[in-house]
Amino acid sequence: ASSYSQQEKNKYNSFRPGQIWEDNTGTHINAHGGGILFHEGKYYWFGEHNGEKTNAALVGVTCYSSSDLYNWTNEGVALPVSDDAKSPITRGSTIERAKVIYNAKTGKFVMYFHLELKGKGYAAAHVGVAISDNAKGPYKLIKNGRVNAGKWPQNITEEQKQSNIKTTDFSKWWTPEWRKAVDNGLFVRRDFQGGQMSRDMTLFVDDDGKAYHIYSSEENLTLQIAELTDDYLDYTG
Repeated sequence: ASSYSQQEKNKYNSFRPGQIWEDNTGTHINAHGGGILFHEGKYYWFGEHNGEKTNAALVGVTCYSSSDLYNWTNEGVALPVSDDAKSPITRGSTIERAKVIYNAKTGKFVMYFHLELKGKGYAAAHVGVAISDNAKGPYKLIKNGRVNAGKWPQNITEEQKQSNIKTTDFSKWWTPEWRKAVDNGLFVRRDFQGGQMSRDMTLFVDDDGKAYHIYSSEENLTLQIAELTDDYLDYTG
């Protein structure tokens, strides 16, 4: 139970752009690249805990809860970084854009996030998937990697699939010819076997319960959308 009075808990009744936004303990809210889940009458805000001088993950994904979107209670770290140097989410990796959805069929909360491996810059372009029995966590990482390895997008043509044009055919990027090649599947073909790149991202659950992962791909030039399986833990292809 909190020692704060109801008046202290509800000290905000409006948004205040440009001002420090404090949580229920009077501490600056730290949940960057955030995503909000509405579940059973309460809002949950998930985001990156950023340090003062780095965007590397030194803490993990934080969670705050609210009933009015103005006043937020610090619920702690939903997905902590690992002290295991071999873990994909080891301290110092990059964890961004965390989003959580609830699966009514399994009763599980599922988190997707943009993951870059420690010391690899932004080369991995992975998506991480974590799961919890509770909205505020703790979440456990169950897998990470690229999206839909060995699967073609539905709207790519046979001609685009069979094209022999490769990235090495271009001495310069950003030319009209290069951009046309990108639109014609240059990076989709390059990444076909290992899976498509996934960076900035969100999740969407439709009225029929189908869920989708929408993510920046193809060297951040394209948004791709991938349908999730019924348990929200994988892709249907």
